[in-house]
Amino acid sequence: MSQTNIQPAAGDFIVLYGSLMRGFGAVDQLGIASRLRFVGPCVCRGELYDLGDYPGLRAGEARVVAELHAVLDDDLISVLDEFEGYSPKRPRESLYLRERINLVEPVDAEAWIYLYNAVPDAATRVTSGDWRAHLLTRNVA
Repeated sequence: MSQTNIQPAAGDFIVLYGSLMRGFGAVDQLGIASRLRFVGPCVCRGELYDLGDYPGLRAGEARVVAELHAVLDDDLISVLDEFEGYSPKRPRESLYLRERINLVEPVDAEAWIYLYNAVPDAATRVTSGDWRAHLLTRNVA
């Protein structure tokens, strides 16, 4: 995974692995549903953590279940940057960093993703790598 100064644009893909996934309502609340198109499920490398109301993804070798979406509007990224607490001018102070990664599935696909910019408590790791499944078990416990 490498950071880049390239700005995502319409035609790019973005990985969503938490509260922005379909069915959680954040996309509707932000009013960006028409700016994204669901492509399908995807898998990326990383370590997923439960931060309470949302997850954080850090670099790692585990598999994380996510959704791949097409970016339909150049202005979408500024909305997502704000939602994720990412400032391109102040990355060190940002809650998340926006990076371009290679996906595990689909093979040979690249996409943008937001990576958590702090070191989370190891005890909060979501070992399944699946935020949706984790929430089902977390709410039962």
